[in-house]
Amino acid sequence: MWILWIGIIAVAGILIGWVCTKIILQFHRRRSIFHPLICEKCSSTIKPLYQFPLIGYFLSRGKCSECGAKLPSFVIVIPIITPLLLILLFAKFHFSLSFFQYSLLIIAGILIFFFDLYHRIIPDMITLPMILAALIFSFFNDLGFWAALRGGAFCAGIFLLIAIIFRLITKREGLGSGDIKLICMIGLSLGFKLTFLTIFLSSVIGMILYAFSKIRNTILIPFGSFIVIAMFMSIMTGNELINWYLGIWGI
Repeated sequence: MWILWIGIIAVAGILIGWVCTKIILQFHRRRSIFHPLICEKCSSTIKPLYQFPLIGYFLSRGKCSECGAKLPSFVIVIPIITPLLLILLFAKFHFSLSFFQYSLLIIAGILIFFFDLYHRIIPDMITLPMILAALIFSFFNDLGFWAALRGGAFCAGIFLLIAIIFRLITKREGLGSGDIKLICMIGLSLGFKLTFLTIFLSSVIGMILYAFSKIRNTILIPFGSFIVIAMFMSIMTGNELINWYLGIWGI
């Protein structure tokens, strides 16, 4: 039975991943996801056969059939990682309210990751509905409404304070409003403890990648993408990491 459910989740994940891909590709052109994909370089319409999830990418060899320009790498990456992440969630949470809430959170996270990576933006069309969804889930999940509200408010407050201090000191914008809404979304979904861990892990990931990046002085590092990676780590292993750390100190 497990194999059957994993197969269903895998197929659903591939389709969801393809929809996410189309949202990201069509965003800056202000086109509906129901419109056919077009080449970023020559603006020709991608052939219908090549628009099928995964299969189309391999048939087209990841290139536009008209001009030969390479398609963005996330066209193949997203339909692969989406089912994998959903299967990992299913293995941990089975069919529970947590599974459905975190699945929605991960799908939003995938969108945010690639939006921030490629477009340097965290759209309100993702974070605001997810903030509302997190509040609704809080009435039914183990976290509870007030714990969710504390997590969202405190963590968003931390980011807002950091953004204000950074701007006062450097006269430049560090954390944008999109990052603040993102951490609020996560805080409402995971609570203060796991969201604080997410902030810590994302900072560590960001510093490591920044330290070894050859282009750190020429491009803006997308911190929202690091937050999404850390969010998934917190969902999957956050409580275990916190308990392990507290155990070291005998707490």
